Amino acid sequence: MKRRQASAAEAANTEVATGEPAPVTGWRPAPLGRRGWLVLAAIVLLVNLPVLHLLVRRPPATSGRVPFSDDFSDPGTVARNYRSFGGYPRVINGELLSPGTKNNPLWLDAALPQDVVVEVSARPINPDGEIRVTLFGNGIDADTGYQAILGSWSPMGSPGRVGSSLVRLDENGATLSRWLSRARVPGDLRSAGFGKDSGLRIEAPPTTPDPAHVYRMRFERRGSVLRWSVDGRLMAEMNDPFPLTGPGHDRLGLSSGEWDVYYDDLRVTPAGGGGFATLAAAPPEPAPGPFSDDFSRTQLGPDWLATDPAAVSIENGALVVQRAHNHPVWLRKPIPDDVVIDLDVWTDSPEGDMKVEVFGDGQSFHRGDPRAAYDATGYVLVMGGWRNTLSAIARQHEHAADRVTRAEPPVVPGRKYHWTIRRQGRVLTWLVDGQPFLTFDDPDPLRGAGHRSFGFSGWESKVYFDNLKIQPL
Repeated sequence: MKRRQASAAEAANTEVATGEPAPVTGWRPAPLGRRGWLVLAAIVLLVNLPVLHLLVRRPPATSGRVPFSDDFSDPGTVARNYRSFGGYPRVINGELLSPGTKNNPLWLDAALPQDVVVEVSARPINPDGEIRVTLFGNGIDADTGYQAILGSWSPMGSPGRVGSSLVRLDENGATLSRWLSRARVPGDLRSAGFGKDSGLRIEAPPTTPDPAHVYRMRFERRGSVLRWSVDGRLMAEMNDPFPLTGPGHDRLGLSSGEWDVYYDDLRVTPAGGGGFATLAAAPPEPAPGPFSDDFSRTQLGPDWLATDPAAVSIENGALVVQRAHNHPVWLRKPIPDDVVIDLDVWTDSPEGDMKVEVFGDGQSFHRGDPRAAYDATGYVLVMGGWRNTLSAIARQHEHAADRVTRAEPPVVPGRKYHWTIRRQGRVLTWLVDGQPFLTFDDPDPLRGAGHRSFGFSGWESKVYFDNLKIQPL
């Protein structure tokens, strides 16, 4: 006998009578008709439209020309000379910021010649940051050209992080050693099955990016060979059996991984006749000498290294440091061991906290917990520090027992002070408005390599610096 399905009312009565839930009868959706399938297909197409667009769109046309150079002194250069598809790259204090774009490049709006030289400076803000430069891409996607990756990163499927690499098309592709292990003819990539669309990764010397260092990178391609060097040292060389050339492989992109990277001094020129340029060592450090700066401009300029560009500006002819959190603005030129430094300094903040560093390394800044004590590489001179309660000269450690201090006078908001900092031999003296302020007698004075730089610094207060003059004794 055919069993009759219980009605909803009967199921409810059963549950009330027995105290147990009624058995659930099977339910099947009505089959989709032709109209239903069309609606479903339209929804799937709409959801995947951005991906489909990437597959069919053509590389953008270029309007710029090579040779090309850019020192990023003009914030309008990004809109005028480049193209991007996200990430908000922009100019800050004369440098191009790639703000952790997850390998979404800012593309130069110019086609690269087949043989080319590209030079660019770059620095990350974090040791885990990746400096990424794409050459001969399509102007849209980074994985369409060669990529130079400076710093450690994690290829897909890798159990850990790998070091700096020069990549062809697919950053997750096989390494050169793996390709060559398959070659039927020793050293011949073609005999290993390498083709026009094959990915390749050449491992470079390991490099942990130093946020205080500016890396000068050079790329040079001649024929099928692409060479990448950093600070005059060869990083990697790739001899590509199928060189990436022509439309779709003629664009330059500047990018970053998860962390911000700053770029500067970009130069793109056609490679001249002859062979590869000889890699030269870094130029020698310039001799210490006199220096002056009145900051009568709008950009920081090449003489200075801002370890936190967001904390530095120039306003009405004065350099301004605010919320620097012990990230100095370092003078790139060395100062003499025996020296006189004059400058004007003031703040509108009742918390005072006006600070400079002398005889530091020209690169370092505070890392780690911002509430922790700052260990400098030189002498720290702070007036009205610790909420305008103390002034001090400290040798490297702000809270060291050998620092010299005074409690009075506090910094007066709005008052412009003239500082004179003088070192001769082992004695460092500090005058304020021509009057002796503090003296530090160091039996082991900081001298030589790593102790030749001057820097403006600060914590939270907005502090103005002007009329800097440095003279050897």
